[in-house]
Amino acid sequence: MQSRVEAFPAEPPFDGVISRAFASLTDMVNWCHHLPGREGRFFALKGVRPDDEIAELPAGYVSDAVIKLQVPQLEGDRHLVILRHQ
Repeated sequence: MQSRVEAFPAEPPFDGVISRAFASLTDMVNWCHHLPGREGRFFALKGVRPDDEIAELPAGYVSDAVIKLQVPQLEGDRHLVILRHQ
């Protein structure tokens, strides 16, 4: 299947949606809000800790955790951001 994520059917809804180098957290949530189920989570891989993006999340979305990752043989910051709908 090839389509835009906004048109992708989530039947049944997903437990988790993983994003890597995709978009800002706000854009990811706005475009993919229909994909996770009621208890589902977004898992976004980011570089520098995205505190500014977390502060700008759409109403109803919160960050459960921001985990600093250490990737072997890779310099620079890497973080896993876990989001959910309240």
